[in-house]
Amino acid sequence: MDKYKTISAFNKWFSNINFKKLPFSIREKISQADKYHKKFAFEHFLKVFLYGIDHECESLREMDTAFVSPDLQQTMALDAISHSQLSRELAQMDDEILWAIFAQLLEKARSKIPVTKRNALYLVDSSTFSLNTTRYPWADFRSTKAGIKLHLKLCFMDKEHFYPDQFEVTNAVEHDDNHLEVFVNQPEATYIFDRGYIDYERLDEMEADGYFFVTRVKKNAKVHVLETYEPSQSKNILRDQMVVLGTQVYLTSPFRLVTIQDEKGKQLRFVNRFDVTAQEVADMYKARWQIELFFKHIKQHMTIKKLFSHSEKGVSNQIILAMIASLLTYLLKVETGSKKSPFQIKRLLKHLLFQPFEELWVLLVPT
Repeated sequence: MDKYKTISAFNKWFSNINFKKLPFSIREKISQADKYHKKFAFEHFLKVFLYGIDHECESLREMDTAFVSPDLQQTMALDAISHSQLSRELAQMDDEILWAIFAQLLEKARSKIPVTKRNALYLVDSSTFSLNTTRYPWADFRSTKAGIKLHLKLCFMDKEHFYPDQFEVTNAVEHDDNHLEVFVNQPEATYIFDRGYIDYERLDEMEADGYFFVTRVKKNAKVHVLETYEPSQSKNILRDQMVVLGTQVYLTSPFRLVTIQDEKGKQLRFVNRFDVTAQEVADMYKARWQIELFFKHIKQHMTIKKLFSHSEKGVSNQIILAMIASLLTYLLKVETGSKKSPFQIKRLLKHLLFQPFEELWVLLVPT
């Protein structure tokens, strides 16, 4: 453990970003940007904003004030920075650079634990962030309020292993349905999504293309039963059937329909898959709650609820930075072999950010 004694927890967390291995075109963009920012290079920008997000700073003024800390100055190799300059940089930063860093970290995350249809699910959903119409006039939503929407595909293996795999940011007025086709792009994977995304023709296309999925059926769905299977031993499984959905206008291919009763006595119906048990289908859909927890976490603990910028580009850049921070935390978890969830690791990191990494290591590594 001697090799960690001189490395701060922040620098160890940040170290998975390898600037030398970014695509040449991205390195050129960084080099060109740094020519005009000699005292505040791109690496300064990235470190300062990732610090602000991970440390849950509520504003750029708070990030500005934080530089009274000698530890922060030493870690950032920067004596001070004004909130006005931070605002300009966030609104002007080329988002292609940030997307390239996200892609690099995502590739690392995927390589640590290769995803198969047996060990992981892709949870697909969106979350809306309501905003003030005066400050965010470009963010179309409703007549009385503005808003943006984060469309997300979360790779979920278990409650300890999950990370953002793909995402898009749009105005809140845009419908979720437009984004499912973009996110469903890996055959043999299993996608979990809510009934708001359901389109019968699309489900048939997904089935034909080799995608697995579990989704809820709408209450008013027309269901035609082809076969009823033996009842499951699980008390909450009410029915297990092969069905087709739709009307004479359009009937789907045969799908699996599992009907369960939840803890509150409510009946829920799910379609697909045939190669697992009815209880596994129910458990897969139950895992969808994890994406709701992820949205709650980034809103409450990663400063997305309090946006740093009023510009469209600045808002988008902040969300990309939040996703980069999330991947950095997940990679730290995997590399240390910690049994703690990424949420728990983030809380520890916040309090030990400038301490030697070995102090965080002791709390993360299983004994």
